[in-house]
Amino acid sequence: MQRPLLVIDVQRGNISEYNRFIPNGIASIIKAELFNPIIFTRYVNTPDSPARLFLETEEMSDFGSAGMESKISEVMGAKAPGLDTMGITQLPDGYGAKRYLLTRNIYSAVTPDFEELLAELDLDNTGMYVVGADTESSIMKTVLDLFERTIEPIVLAEFCGSHRGLGNHEKGLTLLKELIGPERVVSDYMPLRHRWERAKNA
Repeated sequence: MQRPLLVIDVQRGNISEYNRFIPNGIASIIKAELFNPIIFTRYVNTPDSPARLFLETEEMSDFGSAGMESKISEVMGAKAPGLDTMGITQLPDGYGAKRYLLTRNIYSAVTPDFEELLAELDLDNTGMYVVGADTESSIMKTVLDLFERTIEPIVLAEFCGSHRGLGNHEKGLTLLKELIGPERVVSDYMPLRHRWERAKNA
């Protein structure tokens, strides 16, 4: 089974009252063993990052904010390496999937390390499912970069959110529908899940 899942930046600094529901939801769909491989990503605001250079912010630069949210750490199956470990870290297999962690210091998860991993995995181009935070920034940039590389992104909207508020999340979804097509922004995951579970048990 090849059904890749990209879990974008579900880190403590990206979870607030506005999107606190997404870690449990993402953990539940991973535990259903319907995705493989699973690529978790984290954003670290390093001293040479664009955010540090241009926005002069130090948010997301320590484990208090850049550390993975606890439910996501659980389904990652391994303690994340130090924040200075950039690129791809292979995690133990679990939940029927190969698992990886990508660390980078830019909004997009589509980095040279990521593209090298995809080449090694030799995936069928049947779509890459995307969940996580934040809809209007890292998710949007990653999804557009996938789209422009002719990797079809499929955003599972109910497992995405913004720590900046529901309005930012909804604006992000509206723009994504315009830019990648509304059929690639899935608002109801359950019909897909039921179809996949029937196929798995057939």
